[in-house]
Amino acid sequence: MTTINISKKLVEISKIIEKNGEGISYIHNEDDNYTIGTKKYSEKIVQYLNQTVETWKGCEASLANLKKRKGKNKQIKTKKIGYIWKIPISNNNLCSTASEE
Repeated sequence: MTTINISKKLVEISKIIEKNGEGISYIHNEDDNYTIGTKKYSEKIVQYLNQTVETWKGCEASLANLKKRKGKNKQIKTKKIGYIWKIPISNNNLCSTASEE
């Protein structure tokens, strides 16, 4: 899977999560993980991720789950983030999709 295909897959995942999680209020992309924070937990997101990726993690949001910001504005408002969805980025994880086109 090329970098472009991985990016397209992450955009697709983000759109579904945004729609079913009442918006995305936190997003962080690292080399090995893609993390999205939503306002609400959704069983539809769970079903979608189970069908779309091999592995993922989910947990309720807290300051411990979020990476510290650098710079002047270090305040993170966790009131708007209810649930964290963490998806490992790898060809094997994103390649085994039922919705692959």
